[in-house]
Amino acid sequence: MRDKHPGLFDLPGSSDGQGRFEPARLTQARVRQSLSKTELASAVGVSAAAIGQYEAGVNSPRADVVERMAATLKVRPGFFSVGRPLARIDTVHAHFRSLRSARVGDRQRALSTATLVWELTFALERYVKLPQADLPKLPQGTSPGEAAAALRRHWDLPDGPVRHLVATAESRGIVVVVRPLGEIDAVDAFSSVIVDRPIVVTTPRRSENVFRHRFSIAHEIGHLLLHAESAEQSTAIEREADEFAAAFLTPAASMDAVLPQRLDLAALDRLGRTWGVSPHSLIRRMVERGRTTDSSARRAYQRLAMVDDPSADPTSAYPGETPTLLRKAAELAAEQGATVPALAEILRLAPAQIRNLLGEPDQRPVLRLVGDEV
Repeated sequence: MRDKHPGLFDLPGSSDGQGRFEPARLTQARVRQSLSKTELASAVGVSAAAIGQYEAGVNSPRADVVERMAATLKVRPGFFSVGRPLARIDTVHAHFRSLRSARVGDRQRALSTATLVWELTFALERYVKLPQADLPKLPQGTSPGEAAAALRRHWDLPDGPVRHLVATAESRGIVVVVRPLGEIDAVDAFSSVIVDRPIVVTTPRRSENVFRHRFSIAHEIGHLLLHAESAEQSTAIEREADEFAAAFLTPAASMDAVLPQRLDLAALDRLGRTWGVSPHSLIRRMVERGRTTDSSARRAYQRLAMVDDPSADPTSAYPGETPTLLRKAAELAAEQGATVPALAEILRLAPAQIRNLLGEPDQRPVLRLVGDEV
């Protein structure tokens, strides 16, 4: 299929790159498919050294090699051409929930997905005006609790529970997406700012339960506020984001007024449903506010573990907690002629991949040859 829409992403004078090869595009596509240079080389019939030279910009692949790489990496040949905005994954800072289990490859694959999400957002913004990123600038050394209070003031949130957290974040220009576990294994959630656009990515491991999902979103917003300029990955950084999430969702002054005087799991469950947080989170707040001891909290966690059902409160059952920004933008863009197939040509991807990035289920029927049934 011939590449169309040359004006949307092209740089002035690029003429769609005139076939010029962009090394970072190969890295992006290869990492997203979790292929090593050796594995890709074997699939396309060149040496691993040749793949390394392509990615380093030392040499450019022949047209036939580009075709084979595109087929292997599930992109169009034009995907590798220069002339479209690109956020190199080696320049993107992100903070990951799973520090111990997330390998470097997992993180790189997650970042390659985030850069594609950003590119899709960029394409949609040529047709639809998305909310501008609206996060306050905080002084160096701002504590998590101070940052949480500052964000509540900046977003003009009323005292009490933060309702529709994901919808609120999206209305403030934060792109939220949920990606399949198989795509970003071992990465529960992460956040990044790519060319001034904050992006939060979570997985079903976090989003299957509304309380866990909301806390994860608040945690990542904490990173965006407190650590956007930092590449540091540490338990201390993660602890600060947790403190922000707790302070944002359950402010200390409000909790002092509503937390029970003693550990009562039934009361905490009712309170959690009002505030949109888990009983586990409220037990932790009780320890922090001096309402109970660490030893009592540990026993309460053990009792909760015996009756906990993560699927009891799916995120999809709570309005405003499932991401919709990109899907709604795509619907509006389609009215202006930028349908999914058009977006696919712009991004040099398959339409199914665009739908996947938008979070739309693939509803195409699965067809098999009659002989396969035997």
